[in-house]
Amino acid sequence: MDEIYVAEAVFRIIRERRTGIVDLLQYGNVKSMEHYRELMGNIDSLNHVEQELKGLLEKQEQSDD
Repeated sequence: MDEIYVAEAVFRIIRERRTGIVDLLQYGNVKSMEHYRELMGNIDSLNHVEQELKGLLEKQEQSDD
């Protein structure tokens, strides 16, 4: 049960951060090309962490069965 609580919290943090970055990109608040690259790298990292966490949860679920 604790794993699920932690995972849900991490997923929420990832979604909130991704939304913040997308808002910056969408509303033209990017200061430079370097800032744009940094934001895109952050999105890539968030997506990677999210996928890894989903994979770990699936493995945990399968081992519980």
